[in-house]
Amino acid sequence: MAPSPSWLSMVPVLLVLLAVLLAPGWFVVRALGARGLEALAVAPAVSAGAVAAWATVAPRVGVSWGLVPFVATTLVTVAVAWVVGRLATRLLSRRRGGGVGPPLPVRRALLGRPRPDAVVAIVIGVVLGLLTTVPAIGRPAELVDSPDAVYHLDRIRLFLETDNFSIANNTFYPNGFHAWIATGLLSGWADVLPGTNVATIALAAVVWPIGCVALVRHALGPSRLVTYAAGFASAAFVAFPTILLGWGVLWPNLMGTALTPGVLALMLQAARSRRVGQWLGFAASLPGLALVQPNSLVAIAVFALAWFVAARLRAGALHHASWAVVARDLLGVALALGALLYLAPTVSARLASTQSYTWEGQVSVWTALTEVVGGRLQLPSVLWGLLVLLPAGILWIVLRRRVAIPVVAMWLACVVLYVLAAWSTADWSALLTGYWYNDKVRLASLAAVPGVVVVAAAAPAVRWVLRRFTPLRSRPTAAGVVALLVLPALTVVSDHGLRSGMLDEFFRPSFPERVILSDEGQRDLGELARLIPPGQGVVGRPENGSPLMYALFGTNTLYRSIPIPLTGDEILIGTGFDAMTTRPDVCAALARHDIRWAIDSTHVYWLDRPERSSGLTDLANVDGVEPVRTVGAYTLYRVTGCG
Repeated sequence: MAPSPSWLSMVPVLLVLLAVLLAPGWFVVRALGARGLEALAVAPAVSAGAVAAWATVAPRVGVSWGLVPFVATTLVTVAVAWVVGRLATRLLSRRRGGGVGPPLPVRRALLGRPRPDAVVAIVIGVVLGLLTTVPAIGRPAELVDSPDAVYHLDRIRLFLETDNFSIANNTFYPNGFHAWIATGLLSGWADVLPGTNVATIALAAVVWPIGCVALVRHALGPSRLVTYAAGFASAAFVAFPTILLGWGVLWPNLMGTALTPGVLALMLQAARSRRVGQWLGFAASLPGLALVQPNSLVAIAVFALAWFVAARLRAGALHHASWAVVARDLLGVALALGALLYLAPTVSARLASTQSYTWEGQVSVWTALTEVVGGRLQLPSVLWGLLVLLPAGILWIVLRRRVAIPVVAMWLACVVLYVLAAWSTADWSALLTGYWYNDKVRLASLAAVPGVVVVAAAAPAVRWVLRRFTPLRSRPTAAGVVALLVLPALTVVSDHGLRSGMLDEFFRPSFPERVILSDEGQRDLGELARLIPPGQGVVGRPENGSPLMYALFGTNTLYRSIPIPLTGDEILIGTGFDAMTTRPDVCAALARHDIRWAIDSTHVYWLDRPERSSGLTDLANVDGVEPVRTVGAYTLYRVTGCG
């Protein structure tokens, strides 16, 4: 194996990945007419959608995806966006009698003008994001020992080897995450594993803070205090991004959640300003959410619904509308929503399958609340600092920044969904939580999106207390600085040990059975991989880590996920390999995949399904294979039983 790269050597890869994720979307939304920090925050979602969509179209017209098609399609998309933006502006200008104003110069329209306070806040978020992730992960080539990592890494390798980044390659699955990373790795500056780790850090430490700052500034106003507080608040939660860096591992969900604050910020801005450019930019971001992780699109719908309900209730409370009208509007939405929730799984078999997921370990309502509000999810204790900041932020919003009450409603909606997923066993609850696989971890991460706004609102609340009950009453600047420092002190600093311990356990599990493939195992399989001619297939129990030979070394493994699928040649070979000398159907399946080699090992990962790989167990006693070499815990066999 090649020497493990350093973080410093991965900086060029990080910059390329960020360029692929930010540049196309930025130019598109600016061309459409979106302005402000929200245009930058929504750019990753637009870029992801453009890359995933064009990469799916390319093979349909006989084009191999690469850097040239990426640049060409980006230029086409920007040109189309420019035309659409200009046409929409002219139509609106005519409708309003010329009141839209003159268009900006081309350079200003495409490049914008940075806002110093927002830049500082983003830098704060980026620095905290890097400090809370990079040291705990350890090395760029550190493998997260979560089963879904096998599928995602192998799919990125497949994209790179086939030049086919389509959503249908090799299974129909959203390709936004994989197409983005594979496009960024076309330069050849990094292998799949370190490149993917760098990509997840880009999402957690760069994309997420940008979106958080944009969302907080829109919800709480552009003051310096709340702007800087947004940078600190972006690192306040362990539920996101920390958990999703290792649990599952739900990398597409990580990406979808990281994109959500930017999209939400632009949605709220468009609703308030009613500028056509903002609405066009928001609309352009939605395909990206769907092609990264569809439940991110559902999350935006949930947030929009919470905003609508809160806005109507506020209208009734302020006598802007009669309560009869408010009740009529809410009843109509409730009936439409109920019908949609009931009918959706009957129309979509995939959604019905997603909603059928069940999880063990349901908890009481109180325990669920301590997990989602107190941050005790997968942790031994409550995050007391967070438990202080959230009520403080809510109180400040209710008393002093009521325009942000809809964001509190969004957070409460996430809390309700979390409690349903963690506590309820009723079938009807899956109609609400099934979009997130009825998984409380995904919903806890989603709650961090509006939660960042609530935590940021705690900064002016703390400053108010300091200026009335401490010697800082006559020193507003000092009070503001102290209020800002309270946020990281109660979260990043106080939770440092728990956060680092969680990531350490994800990447370096304490128990051997929790390890998919150790560093030693990677070296052992790397030696065996060199004995296998390029293109020839190899089979082995997925639970011994051999599927990662494809992502790491390019070895043509039959299995590229854990566990073995229940249909097709995969299950036929898994259960019948040991009888190949008497099973022509097994030999035919082996021939279809050019399987000439087999891997056996004493190592077994905890997510073991022995009934699916019974024919691949103990190959030393299987007729039709010959041992070639043993390295460490792994033995390579040549398949000879099919002639």
